[in-house]
Amino acid sequence: MTMILSAVVIGLGAAVLLLTAGYLLGVKRGSSLRESLRTQDLMQSQDLRSLREQVSLLRNEQDESLRTTIQQILAPLAQREKLSLELSHLGDRSGHHGDLSTLLDQIAEKGNFSAVLLSDNEGLPLAASRNARDLDRLGATSSLLLLIADRLARDDAPAPLSLMVHDGANRVTLCRIFRVGDQRLALTAVSPGGQLTPTALDPALVKVDAALSNREFRHTSER
Repeated sequence: MTMILSAVVIGLGAAVLLLTAGYLLGVKRGSSLRESLRTQDLMQSQDLRSLREQVSLLRNEQDESLRTTIQQILAPLAQREKLSLELSHLGDRSGHHGDLSTLLDQIAEKGNFSAVLLSDNEGLPLAASRNARDLDRLGATSSLLLLIADRLARDDAPAPLSLMVHDGANRVTLCRIFRVGDQRLALTAVSPGGQLTPTALDPALVKVDAALSNREFRHTSER
């Protein structure tokens, strides 16, 4: 009987030890698993934070690139609007409306032109800005553009109002053809690398017209 009781006690003890060992092993594995899950969650959080930072950085770069692109697109438009505004508000520093050279100097200054030339129907110079160089070549260019305009206006075709030449030095020569009374004249400007439109000189024509009209009036009075 004693031996049976002892065997039972030993069996129960062994069972308790086995259960305890299994429990402890399960606890250990659970703790290890929870630790692994915490580590994995932490790594995923760091990856998510890094991904958000990359997305934010990419969005900022795209926004900056978009702003730069828009500015590049709008810059020529803003430049043209500024030129039109500047030429619309030409002043008369000399106080003489008939001083064509002073007026052409202002046009050259406001438009950042390397030369401005006013010529007659034959391309002969009437006045030029002080910074103009090689007037013979510029006058020849103006004369040639007037000739081209005459050719284009043949057979009742619409007469060109302006002609532009873009040369190998990235200079743009704009010749604006207009009339004062019964005279056909040409206002020619050279822009070193600037972007011009065929109507870029139009705002200055009113001042040129006024200066020429006043000049003719003074000459008539003097006679």
